[in-house]
Amino acid sequence: MSQVILLAADRPLPLHEPTTRRIRTVRSGRETIPVEEEGFSVRAHAYYRGAVEGLGLEMKPYQYELDVAPAREEAALLRDYLAARCRPGEQVELWNLWVGPDRAKKVPSFRGRLADLDEQALAQLCDPPLQNGRPGQCRLTVTI
Repeated sequence: MSQVILLAADRPLPLHEPTTRRIRTVRSGRETIPVEEEGFSVRAHAYYRGAVEGLGLEMKPYQYELDVAPAREEAALLRDYLAARCRPGEQVELWNLWVGPDRAKKVPSFRGRLADLDEQALAQLCDPPLQNGRPGQCRLTVTI
């Protein structure tokens, strides 16, 4: 199984290459190792597109792979990106999906305003709780 986080909209949005780096820690045995990786980005939804379409979910038509972490700085980058590119009242969807045979069929949905898209909301998106022993998934509908 593989995880993909998506941004879905009713119209095309511009891509955004990472301008920041983030450090996360990975546990290897008894050690924790810092790993540097690219930060916030919005990229073409290509690699997992066929697998996501095969899930049969009702999604907004313009979909992008979203790389975002549950951090205050990245929440600000995402809010700024959406505020600059979307119209007031417009809605976008943020999806965390697992593609593969063992995924839960139900995807819990939540709604909120752009102003409420903070570190805690991103934690809910990026790390949803297990669903009946299966990896968690979710959809956040954000009103700009």
